[in-house]
This record gives sequence, structure tokens and C-alpha cells, in this order.
Amino acid sequence: MPVTKTMPTLGITDKAFRYRHSTVTDIRKTFARIRREQAALQASKPPQASLDLETTTVVPMPITGRGAR
Repeated sequence: MPVTKTMPTLGITDKAFRYRHSTVTDIRKTFARIRREQAALQASKPPQASLDLETTTVVPMPITGRGAR
């Protein structure tokens, strides 16, 4: 899997940037908001068909090489 670099969407020099001091930030409210947004996103998505895998398709792999006894 290739590594992706994530950059901030809003620069500190942007006029829309608003600094908030750590004493003003309530992390509980932030996490609650994010949970609500994620729940709304999941509710708006159609349900995905579940994969019914049969256990009979699992084949044991033989141990070879250094670990073989």
C-alpha cells in the first residue's frame, strides 16, 4: 500500500483560519460532533451486502523452511 501524505486543508495565513486557545477547546464536544457526522454519513449510505464466506474454502498452509520440524 503506497504511503500518502496528508496536508492541512487550511493554512495558518488563510483569512478563514481562526486560532482557538487550548483552554477554549472542549475535546468532548469535538468528538461528539465527529461521532454525529459519522453516524449521519453511515445512515445515508445504502447497506452493503455482507460476504458469506464458507469455512470450507479455507485451506491449511503447510509449514516449510526454517520453522518446519
